[in-house]
Amino acid sequence: MAKDRVIEITGYIEKYAFSMGYIKYLMKELGEGPITVKVTSYGGDVNHALKIKDLFASHGDVTVEYVGLNASAATLIGHGAKKTIIHEDSLYLIHKPMVWVDTWGSMNEDELTQAITDLQAQKKDAETFTLVLAQDYVNSRGMDIKTVMSLMKESRWLSAEEAVKLGLVDEIIPSINKKPVISNQAIAIMNANGLPIPEFNGKPKNDLLTKISNGVDRIIDNFLPKNKSEMNKTFLCINKILNVEGIESTDGKFSLSLEQITVINAKLTEMETAVTNADTARQTAEIAQVAAENSLNELAAAIDAINPTVKAAQKASDKAAAINAILASRPGVKAEAPQGESGKSGELKNEADFNIIDNLPHNREADTFIV
Repeated sequence: MAKDRVIEITGYIEKYAFSMGYIKYLMKELGEGPITVKVTSYGGDVNHALKIKDLFASHGDVTVEYVGLNASAATLIGHGAKKTIIHEDSLYLIHKPMVWVDTWGSMNEDELTQAITDLQAQKKDAETFTLVLAQDYVNSRGMDIKTVMSLMKESRWLSAEEAVKLGLVDEIIPSINKKPVISNQAIAIMNANGLPIPEFNGKPKNDLLTKISNGVDRIIDNFLPKNKSEMNKTFLCINKILNVEGIESTDGKFSLSLEQITVINAKLTEMETAVTNADTARQTAEIAQVAAENSLNELAAAIDAINPTVKAAQKASDKAAAINAILASRPGVKAEAPQGESGKSGELKNEADFNIIDNLPHNREADTFIV
């Protein structure tokens, strides 16, 4: 490929350096045809990186060539390239995006409350950025989300071989320089941006400074705690309540934020209220059941009190027949059988039999006095 078809990004991807506008200008100057973009960058502004990615994708024939150390936003621009390649002695890093936090100084309780609220809002923004960018790796590189999230959380430098094996980059370019060296200036820049210092394979120089450095490292290591944080995924119900994959634990002890404790407390309060309401409903139903049973028993006792024959009857139908017979035997009341069942005792009919009434003793005596 001709040399004039090359763009070099050798610094931060931001509005004051390699901005979206500047890259767009350089690509426009080159016009149509394949373009190689050589990148050596620790990253920069995500917004500019995503726009540059889109510029590469719209062009359709851009090859991104990673040289040296590349991290953060510098990895995103490769997602718009037709092909990505990396030098054998280069390193590659992805991590969770960071947001600027401007909170410091002495504060009273109100200011602290506001600062906590602001930090919680920034945390939610950071979580959103992480998910969006992780999904961009998934969509652009065909990786699974768990692998991407793990790499972003781990935030370590990957060798070229690892980057290709994981699917972050397409190909490796054999390196000419087999002994990469990181300058003190580069180390200072990485420290300022929260990036880890890469470790290269190979035997370190056995000079005095190296020995002193190694000795200091061993002394510091002896005083540092050996605790190891892990993501515990055992407590599925709590993970579901918090909407997280797992809870961070160190030596069997779990770490929860104030927000997570608040969420758990709210859920427990909700569950306690539901249990109380259910218990109240159960007690109300039991009281209603007892009242209904008492009413039924009172009714049964009242029916049995009508007559010994009624009380002796075992079935409800037998009790009804006994009551019907008692009513049929009363003077002036005539029992009629149901329609089509003549000769059988049936429902009572409210009609008076005047022959019976007239022949009653007191009526006959009254008729005698009238005559």
